[in-house]
Amino acid sequence: MANDLGKCDVVTWGEGFLRLTPKEKERFEQSAGFNVAIAGGALETAVGLSRLGYRALWFSAVGDTPLGAKIVNKVREHGVDTTCVELVPDGRTGLCYTEIGTAPRLTKSWFDMHDTAFRKTSPASMEWSSNNQTKIFHVDITPPLIDSVDANWLKSSLINAKTAVCQVSVLLDLPSEEGIDDEIRNWIFDLVDIVDIFQVTLRTLKTIWDYDSSLLSVPDFVQSGFKGKTTVVMEQLFSGTGSNWKGTAVSPDGEVFENSSSGIVVIDPYGALGAFAAGFLYGYLSKCTYSGLQYGTAAAGLACSVPGSLNWVTKQDLDLQIEGTGSGLER
Repeated sequence: MANDLGKCDVVTWGEGFLRLTPKEKERFEQSAGFNVAIAGGALETAVGLSRLGYRALWFSAVGDTPLGAKIVNKVREHGVDTTCVELVPDGRTGLCYTEIGTAPRLTKSWFDMHDTAFRKTSPASMEWSSNNQTKIFHVDITPPLIDSVDANWLKSSLINAKTAVCQVSVLLDLPSEEGIDDEIRNWIFDLVDIVDIFQVTLRTLKTIWDYDSSLLSVPDFVQSGFKGKTTVVMEQLFSGTGSNWKGTAVSPDGEVFENSSSGIVVIDPYGALGAFAAGFLYGYLSKCTYSGLQYGTAAAGLACSVPGSLNWVTKQDLDLQIEGTGSGLER
């Protein structure tokens, strides 16, 4: 697949899938109809960046079917370049089934990603040279992407990230060790070692690196374990239908920044991480690390305020929140 693209600002890598949600917050066993939306951290980040004015390219593989076309068309609709999306004849599209809960019932998701077009496509067939035509190559490693089936993809992303002339960004959210064998864990460690921008959830630090403290002690942990890179650690706390979002960023020279949001009314908690990554990369490229943290935190909060996983925020939305004239976020 040839890539005739001009230089992009950000290339994102990861799988896209369809998310089915019962209408009216029903449970699956009682629902007679579903809302269908597209999802996937990498495409969510690409959409967010494109809506904020950056040239974003989504790097992936989908089935050459109506379901695959639905994903690609929706991403393209938001201005994202899909030239590097491999179309796999009769390829299967992954599915996510999500029940949106209200207190006391939790929101839950079940994934059906077996033999999807993305997972059955050989990484060797992809045109990885797009990494050399961008400012940032962003890798999304979040459930359900990480398992033994995706080991070759993860390994290929590591190899190509090492050879990229751009900055490499990774978003990592692994809430549990289920499905992570030692080989994959080592590839994760290798990938994190060579990245320039590391975005990680606090629960992942606890799961993968055995971190046993709060967000307050993160700067010391980061400076001892992740030197020489921009590291951002995020924590989202839920209380009933509300949410608080906190973030700590540590620059390569050890400068520490903090930002938080509170009083977020959660309509749909999914999509917040992809939105955070988009906001952070936007602010980071436009200004500085602290600006990235501000935009990331604001974008994550706003993403929770609409149904679906896509990031529908605008630059004006984010600026209003950062300036303190919007509702629901405090500084």
